[in-house]
Amino acid sequence: MRNVRNQTFALVIFLVCISGLSEPRRSQPQSTPSNTVLILYDSSGSYGWIGGIHARMLANLLGHFQLNYRLMPVEAYRPGSTGAARATFYLGTVFNNPLPASFLRDVLSTDKPVCWFKYNLWQVARDSSFGSPFENQTGFRFEFMDSSGYEAISYKGETFDKNPLDAELGRTTILNAGLAAAPAYACRATPSNCIPYIVHGGNFWYVADTPFAYISEEDRYVVFADVLHDILQISHPESHRALIRLEDIDPTYPTGQLREAADYLHSEGVPFLVSVIPVYRDPLGYYNHGVAETVRMSRKPEFVQTLKHLMAQGGQIVLEGYTHQYDSVPNPFTGVTGDDYEFFRVTVDERNNTVDYMPVPEDSRYWVQNRIRNALRQLRYCGLTPIAWQTPHYAASALDYMVFADYFPLTIQRVLYFDSDEGVIGDNGSNRRMLDSASHSAGQFFPYPIQRDFYGQKIAPENLGNIELVPFGGSPTRLPGDLIRVARKNRVVRDGWASAFFHPFLDTSYLQELIRGVKALGYTYVPLSDDLQ
Repeated sequence: MRNVRNQTFALVIFLVCISGLSEPRRSQPQSTPSNTVLILYDSSGSYGWIGGIHARMLANLLGHFQLNYRLMPVEAYRPGSTGAARATFYLGTVFNNPLPASFLRDVLSTDKPVCWFKYNLWQVARDSSFGSPFENQTGFRFEFMDSSGYEAISYKGETFDKNPLDAELGRTTILNAGLAAAPAYACRATPSNCIPYIVHGGNFWYVADTPFAYISEEDRYVVFADVLHDILQISHPESHRALIRLEDIDPTYPTGQLREAADYLHSEGVPFLVSVIPVYRDPLGYYNHGVAETVRMSRKPEFVQTLKHLMAQGGQIVLEGYTHQYDSVPNPFTGVTGDDYEFFRVTVDERNNTVDYMPVPEDSRYWVQNRIRNALRQLRYCGLTPIAWQTPHYAASALDYMVFADYFPLTIQRVLYFDSDEGVIGDNGSNRRMLDSASHSAGQFFPYPIQRDFYGQKIAPENLGNIELVPFGGSPTRLPGDLIRVARKNRVVRDGWASAFFHPFLDTSYLQELIRGVKALGYTYVPLSDDLQ
């Protein structure tokens, strides 16, 4: 059996060169102002693109609350906009970016929720003309940007990471404990050496950094995902659900391993997902002594029978691409199904460092639709229907994601998001031209379902990752205990999920440890459905 490797999804911001423009989404109905959240971000200077990407990532989280939003560079702020919005978020990602005076006045005069991230709070703080009114109104004071390094974020009794590459924090002091409070703290080694990480007074919230930079499964991003309920004043009831997915299942997969995993999950009363790749390709003969090989599931009756057995045991099909590889070239490893990317072109150097990371040259709506249709045709021929879509290796172009949204009412995945110099202002992503010739991208996962992301996709979460016994591509070894620890921390999110995937070629004992550990934390394993909330 070939050595299948899963690629860890990149969750730091990185540069990507992209050719061509994607098509705009169909225009969406205009929402009433009172139901619209305003997201403002710094867009000036050579790093203005960071604000644009972080604004999209914040907008995605709003998809959990089914709220409409409007994205706008803060430099284009219109007087009175905060008062017309349900809530206002400002992403201060450019140091000392001069903010419009009308914006500064409005954030202090509105009674709607305002959430300010990282830089430039000093423009309404102590040394500004707004200093005293701000402190009297919020009960806290902004001090300075602190780069000394606080490596942990404490929240609800759990500790979360903060990447040392992003050490800066806006330091604040609570002046009036009857007015201001800090639900989360940034701490050094000792619990007594802490400063507020998130602080609020009245309707004004301050987050000491931008939690969308360098996100990971145990990062302070998870903290913000929960606090967002309080900022928006939408408190979902406490609920903790779990998902488990059998990964990279193609027509050559040993059916005995599939049956063993499925039978165990059935014995535990655990519904599960099966990520199916309809066509196996090894165009270079990498695992077949130099001889090219293609295997379609429609020509493998034993494989199809096994999938139907898995369905009878509580499984649901997730469509994981068409071939989960690209053309007849390494992309970037072997050219073989399950090893390589399908919708993104990726190359690496001799040290396994990424060289190219971009859409495939022939990327187009027609090309993507053709692959989806061929994949669905294979499933239909075998009498199978997918419950959801999963993008191979979690990487595709903006255009691809919009096509996925058109074809599938539900996806389960992590997603890449891109910035653009144009089409930035728009309601819920309408009237967008997604990409220019030099875009940047960032990846995002979700601790709860997203009803509609920036591309129009409905997304079921995958937030634990998978078991990896051998480090690969810069990814560490991850054992069941590591995933269980992540699941424990995600319980701070009041409606947080624990969603993982598992390769059945691993010993079933690893799956048993994972399932029992997640159950012991109080999670309930559930099936997927189109009306997922």
